[in-house]
Amino acid sequence: MVRRGWSRVAGVAATFAGVAWAGAAAASSGLDSPDSGVVQMGRGSAWLARADDPLAVFFNPAAMAFQASGVHVGAQLLMANRCYTRLGLPAQGATVGTPVAPDTAGGAPAPLLPGQAQPGPQYAGDKTVLPADQVCAPATPFPVPQIAAVFRVASNAAVGIALVTPHSAGASSWGESIGYTNSLGFGVTEPSPQRYMLVSSSALLVNPTVSVAYAPTENLSFGAGFIWGVGTLDFVTFSESISTPTPGITPTDHSGGDVKAELKGKDLFIPGIVLSGLWMPTSNLDVAGWFKWQDALKASTDLTLTSLYWNANGTPNTTPCVGAAANCNLTQANGAGTVKLQIPMEAKLGLRFHLPRKEVTDAPGWSTRPGRKVRDPMSQDIFDVEVDFTYANNSAVQNLQLGFNPGIGIKGTPSGTQVPVNGDIPYNWKDVFGVRLGGDVVAVPNVLSVRAGGFYETKGQDDQYLSLAFDLAQKLGLSAGATVRLGPVDISAAFAHTFYGTLNNGGNGKVYALSGDTSGTHSQNGQPAVCGPDPKNPAIGPGCFRSYQPINGGILTQSLNEVGLSGTVRY
Repeated sequence: MVRRGWSRVAGVAATFAGVAWAGAAAASSGLDSPDSGVVQMGRGSAWLARADDPLAVFFNPAAMAFQASGVHVGAQLLMANRCYTRLGLPAQGATVGTPVAPDTAGGAPAPLLPGQAQPGPQYAGDKTVLPADQVCAPATPFPVPQIAAVFRVASNAAVGIALVTPHSAGASSWGESIGYTNSLGFGVTEPSPQRYMLVSSSALLVNPTVSVAYAPTENLSFGAGFIWGVGTLDFVTFSESISTPTPGITPTDHSGGDVKAELKGKDLFIPGIVLSGLWMPTSNLDVAGWFKWQDALKASTDLTLTSLYWNANGTPNTTPCVGAAANCNLTQANGAGTVKLQIPMEAKLGLRFHLPRKEVTDAPGWSTRPGRKVRDPMSQDIFDVEVDFTYANNSAVQNLQLGFNPGIGIKGTPSGTQVPVNGDIPYNWKDVFGVRLGGDVVAVPNVLSVRAGGFYETKGQDDQYLSLAFDLAQKLGLSAGATVRLGPVDISAAFAHTFYGTLNNGGNGKVYALSGDTSGTHSQNGQPAVCGPDPKNPAIGPGCFRSYQPINGGILTQSLNEVGLSGTVRY
């Protein structure tokens, strides 16, 4: 029987894929949101039509035709606050979608305590002797750096190069155990209830981009760029070795059968393109459009599995192989399989109104060279306001496609237990639409500009497919920032806060752990399961290569704080 670790592995892979997607750093994608960049952040990412620094290489290459040559270096520091409460399951035989029985003490859905399908009667009593209902990932600051350069090669043409990392925390740690004080006053630990979804994740993702821009007139330009994405990943989750239910009893988690799974992978070539146009029909109005397409992330994977992980009391088992061969519980499989995740296509449309100064008396030399047009809002404008509309084709992501080579056995588990060939994890994302509004006021011409803005994005997933790898709840962000010009250098700083909607499926999740249990004797609602005969393309569902209980029922909440600092040198 295959370990659930596989399902978790899939979840882990999904997480990586999601982070890798974030490497694209654009629009309203479920992989990251909104854009990277300090000035962008301060304006609520309403920057498409303004695009006045070298990050335009990725976010609007057409704008490079109206920039001076320059180099940009910046970084944002993301601090995400994420908490998850796993809720109990409906009673055996209940119709899918039936609300979970409430906790008798507070009337809320019953939290799933470690090792239990439903909290026992004692939950209504002294809660101080039980683990906390909620598990939270530490808000560890995560850096998101950017570097870019633009070179004006002619009066109406420019080239640029950029390294843009995802606007997403590429590392997180939820922990594998939670501690609390029992009724006797002793400190104890239990396996964490979210361990089947995600324990930890780490990803390094970079999107080198080379772009060109050409302006056939002084008011119109076009740009195009080539993306060479690169990503590596390392994720850890837990799974079960077997998932055989007891007739008449709601399926439960059993930590005694857990397998810890670590998945590593890399994709060294994720090609993509960006296309954009910039039109200035009047002296007050700029119009811009942007499109991004990138190939799917396709990573080869290495797998490490550790069985016999817990003692009966829920503490880590430090001596699993007493009386047996060393590493009796350790399975290592290099080149174990592949993971594939579609990267959503994205598009943006921006409209910018700006009020030019009647007389520009204090402008930097790089903006006034004869024979070329350079837009410099800090010396040329009094203020500007921009609105951007965004779209992400997130519905292209229906599954995380995770496949493993046949015949990979798992040490320390029942004879015949193997990693499942088909480990696909359902996501069922929805297209996402967004709007961004922001602007600058030049407080001191050619010296100081202040800005503020915000953005909103629609919900991109059904709560029943909640995941710790991605959070596609609706989002509302507010931000502010400023730029100080010191000679040829612009120093920018910004702060932003993003509010996330709560995802809550009431315990009725639709993601199941992978499993080798294909007997089909019981399904979630007590009806016989029918499994496909082809192991390379099996019918999957509860009781068919999947666990009998969903492992993502619960509530996910999140918020995000971030600060940023950047510098741009022009010449």
